[in-house]
Amino acid sequence: MSSPHSILVVGPSWVGDMVMAQSLFIALKQQTPDCLIDVLAPAWSLPLLARMPQVRQGIAMPLGHGQFGLSARFRLGRQLQGRYDQAIVLPNSWKSALVPFFAGIPLRIGYLGELRWGLLNDARRLDKNG
Repeated sequence: MSSPHSILVVGPSWVGDMVMAQSLFIALKQQTPDCLIDVLAPAWSLPLLARMPQVRQGIAMPLGHGQFGLSARFRLGRQLQGRYDQAIVLPNSWKSALVPFFAGIPLRIGYLGELRWGLLNDARRLDKNG
């Protein structure tokens, strides 16, 4: 028996964007009903994530919006190592893709944004016209 597909979503920093992210969580559950979704997000959003039945757990990001904190991101990535099959990075910043990279998550998906070529291995171009 194989283990359920586990997904780490790097969530947005803003309340409206986090609410809209629930549509992604719903789509993921529709696609793979037994998948496990954890969301790395600001601590303020953990009560909101707890009310989303698709999310198994919220993980508090130890850094505030705009903080670089390379060593903290490295440590967090190493703590998460081996726990996820896939990561979806919602913010477009370079630093937002560091934790999944440091965690060694095999499939790291996100939009190109800020030169993230090496950090994402499934980088998508945003079609703003479609």
